[in-house]
Amino acid sequence: MKKLVLAAILAVSSQFALANTSNAPVDPQFAKIEEMVNAMNFKGAYDALSKLASQGNAQAIYNLGYLTQTGQGTAKDEKKAIQLYEQAASKGYPVANYVLGKNYTGGTLGLKQDLGKAKQYLERASAANFDEATVDLAILLFAEGTTASDQQALKKLQPLISKGNMPAIHAKALYDISNGFKTKNEKPIQQGLSSIQDLAKKGYIPALMAIGNMFANGSIVPQNLPEAKKIFAALAQENIPKARESLAAVDKMIAEQKKAPAKKS
Repeated sequence: MKKLVLAAILAVSSQFALANTSNAPVDPQFAKIEEMVNAMNFKGAYDALSKLASQGNAQAIYNLGYLTQTGQGTAKDEKKAIQLYEQAASKGYPVANYVLGKNYTGGTLGLKQDLGKAKQYLERASAANFDEATVDLAILLFAEGTTASDQQALKKLQPLISKGNMPAIHAKALYDISNGFKTKNEKPIQQGLSSIQDLAKKGYIPALMAIGNMFANGSIVPQNLPEAKKIFAALAQENIPKARESLAAVDKMIAEQKKAPAKKS
């Protein structure tokens, strides 16, 4: 259970944020900075952000952290990037809290894995209505594997599920499947599988990866290596992380099956 749910959160990727949250409009004072970023003028963007950051602007401080992390417009320095993220987080900037939570979850950017700290940062971002943080926080709670933590996670996910949030639906589906196997109850397994299939039909990439893995290992649905190959091949063409590795693994399984002697009926 713990490995399954944690796998859904470990893909850590920071982001350049010109809005306070993923749903908010771009602040007018960041409009010119956005133009610089789009024009690949990262040095100009860094200098403009530095001016705003010196005035205590949390959003600018966060974005300086991102540019410092990636080495765009300035020398790459992950330690300094973390310090900038922490400054922005201390000022209540939700994206900074979210990114710190993700990196403490995965033990990345030079940080030692610390799920306690990860939860604290994700909780702060979630409290600021940052939906991605709410989902990742729920995943960590599911990973604890207690009845209380499961109920807490489900409570956090429900408002997002009600408004059709795909990551929340996916997290709940993975929980349903895992819990079904744990309790030897077929109903939640089928319920979770149905949710993942619906998400896959809508093109939700994590669900497509999950369906591909299910077809490959045959533990939840009957093994179907050609179908798994088709899914992973399509995702690999789009350069989806882990798709090429999964495609190679399926190709190897298909080759091994062809080498194996046919079973006598």
